Amino acid sequence: METSIVDLLVNGSPMAAFAVFLIYLYKTQQARMDTLVERFQSQQEKIRQEYKTDVAELRSRYDNVIETQNTERSRIKDNIEDHLKGLNGNVSNIHSTCQAMVISLEINKEQVANLAISIDATLNAIKEMQEQAKMREIAMQTLQGRNQK
Repeated sequence: METSIVDLLVNGSPMAAFAVFLIYLYKTQQARMDTLVERFQSQQEKIRQEYKTDVAELRSRYDNVIETQNTERSRIKDNIEDHLKGLNGNVSNIHSTCQAMVISLEINKEQVANLAISIDATLNAIKEMQEQAKMREIAMQTLQGRNQK
């Protein structure tokens, strides 16, 4: 086949030589294009792999951040719940203390009312005693005035 091509080139017309040149040029350009396409596809595949790796890393970081936030939120919620339970206990203690004080005040009011009644009765008794003492004194003065005459 090579001899026929060389024979064609030497004995043939210039157009035949140009046709052979065009065929040769086409073949080399095709080989070059195939090489470029393969390199482009390998570069594209490499970029895809890097993209997948980057996406996986971002997802991993995102998942870690979300997990950290969820853990922090749960911890804060638990702290708030514990604090509220403590406050609820304190409020219950204050409420029971206030109820005891109200009951104590009611008892004290009754005692004060009873004391006031007792004091009024005692004052009345003292007034009666003072009046009786005055009457006795008047009676004694009257008796002494009769005895002196």
